[in-house]
Amino acid sequence: MLKLYLLLSYEFMKIGLFSIGGGYSTLPFLYYIQSKYQWFSVDELTNMIAVSNITPGPIGINMATYTGFTSAGIIGSFIATGAIIFIPFIISVLMVKLIDKYKTCNALNSVFLGLRPAACALLASIGIKLLYKTLHPLAFDYKAVILFLFLLIPFSFIKKNPLLTILMGGIGGIVIQNI
Repeated sequence: MLKLYLLLSYEFMKIGLFSIGGGYSTLPFLYYIQSKYQWFSVDELTNMIAVSNITPGPIGINMATYTGFTSAGIIGSFIATGAIIFIPFIISVLMVKLIDKYKTCNALNSVFLGLRPAACALLASIGIKLLYKTLHPLAFDYKAVILFLFLLIPFSFIKKNPLLTILMGGIGGIVIQNI
């Protein structure tokens, strides 16, 4: 069990170090963890995203807690959560001290200019993989596609509150499954 705890710490410290751009930037790392360790299935990953969206707190931390719990129980959830925030916390403390000194540095601004498209590409890649999982011919669920389109159109064009979209998705899922 100690080996599992150490592995959780290691993997989530890596995620905390490299997931620049917010909670959704942890998705490529979680997808990798799923394929390497099978601590959770791809279906559980999609459930993890949904649960993390509706629970309070940062999405990346919620997903770390969920992953830690599914792989190693309550202790695992504490370990994964602590590990994912440890390195960013240290970096944040150091950055606060240095940001005023180097805020006009062109090299630093260039690094951040390059990180944004990289984070976007990683997110798009995971989004495409999850969409493929939903639309795959062997597991095609036309009800899920209809609900997806029903929720995508208003959220994309009307800019409704994400919480309202999630709530509508949950209610829509209940209604569709009972049809």
